Amino acid sequence: METPAETPYLGELYALCSAFFYGASAVAINKNAESGRPGNGAYLSVLLTALMAGGLWLIMGRSVWDATQTVWISVGFFVLAGLLANISGRVFMFRAVELVGAIEIGILRRMIPVFAAFLAILFLGERITASVSIGFFLVFSGVATVILGGRPPRAAAGATGKAGPSVTVRSPENLRHGRIFGTVSSASYGGAYVSRKFAMDGLPDPLLGTFIGAITGLVGGGTVALFSRYGRAEFLSLFRRPSVWQLVAAVTVSLGQIYQFFALKYTSVTAVAIIGSIEMFIAAWLSAAFLKSEKKPGPVFVLASCFALAGTVVIALG
Repeated sequence: METPAETPYLGELYALCSAFFYGASAVAINKNAESGRPGNGAYLSVLLTALMAGGLWLIMGRSVWDATQTVWISVGFFVLAGLLANISGRVFMFRAVELVGAIEIGILRRMIPVFAAFLAILFLGERITASVSIGFFLVFSGVATVILGGRPPRAAAGATGKAGPSVTVRSPENLRHGRIFGTVSSASYGGAYVSRKFAMDGLPDPLLGTFIGAITGLVGGGTVALFSRYGRAEFLSLFRRPSVWQLVAAVTVSLGQIYQFFALKYTSVTAVAIIGSIEMFIAAWLSAAFLKSEKKPGPVFVLASCFALAGTVVIALG
């Protein structure tokens, strides 16, 4: 995609907006889980993404394309990206935030560029450079620090007293499952980026690609619902009245994805990746300081964040 010379820093601004909305969505998912409301609104966010991207494409879309073989191949890659991002990626991410919390899941999302780089090396033939190797080491060091270092015990949710606001208790089993879901989600998002790279070569229209991916997510979710009880419960949540936090989560994650596509249109992938890394700090600030739903990040998390952020920057700049 070309970067218009007359709009400097527009892409960086879009990337900053994307990071803010993704961070806010993690906090909203967490708040919904704390409220005890059933469902996490994952498919609601997919539906809103389809409506937003489709509407914007009808208004702003400039692509006129013929149904050539190249176009259909590109559509196929957009469909694959939709399955990876909107089914395994987004649904597992929503579930992971419920089980782990908004602050800790941010570190696992830093694995997305690692998986994307690995898959690009595997499928796009990119070379393993020194910067990629160093970035792999730093990011996985950060993840290992969180998983092996653990978090301080939390007070029981709903506890009352004058000492301060209540925070959420999560069992070791939930934390373990949440970290697995978060890792699978990151791998799926990494695969989606590579699939979009293939698709953009033949059909360079991010809004249309986002719309195709979201529609694929809805169709795929309906298919999964036929065979999975959990998948059915999540998909049927589309037909229930959402809570305020579910609606906030759905809107913010949809805006985060759309703003990310616009950022990629106006600036480099490197800039988007680096700016997107501040998502975890936005989520931590909103969750721990503003909403006070979790404890403030401790020294272990801060150290892990530095490792992961450094690794992401090294990979992006390399």
